[in-house]
Amino acid sequence: MIIEGNHIQVGYDETPSEGVADADGWHAIDIRFLINSKITGSSQVTLWRATFAPGATHARHTHDAAEAFFVMTGRGAAGTDDREYEVAAGQALFVPPGVVHWFRNHSDETVEIVGCYAPGGTLEEAGYHFVGEVTDEYRTV
Repeated sequence: MIIEGNHIQVGYDETPSEGVADADGWHAIDIRFLINSKITGSSQVTLWRATFAPGATHARHTHDAAEAFFVMTGRGAAGTDDREYEVAAGQALFVPPGVVHWFRNHSDETVEIVGCYAPGGTLEEAGYHFVGEVTDEYRTV
């Protein structure tokens, strides 16, 4: 990690896996917050990278902030409101504040995603709210 004046550079391997809980809808996900207010002191953005093992799910939830993410590797199912869509490496998604959404890896390969919340310097500042599990009624992909 390099922090010199206004230059902030953080390596993925330098960032610990966040202790996210099953009870909050995080199932078999390794997520690391690379840029956040703890590192930068700014509440403007949180940049994260998540790895979804086969079968991993980030359950239905909302944020008070906007979220954007890019699928780097693999394929999965992304849900918005009450509909699910197939997504794959090379595709980006945008979720406006307050919209119920989820992601699950229904494939046999690992999915890697990079994303951000804005504004919000941490997951808590971005206003994370667990809504519920992804039940069969939402699993359409």
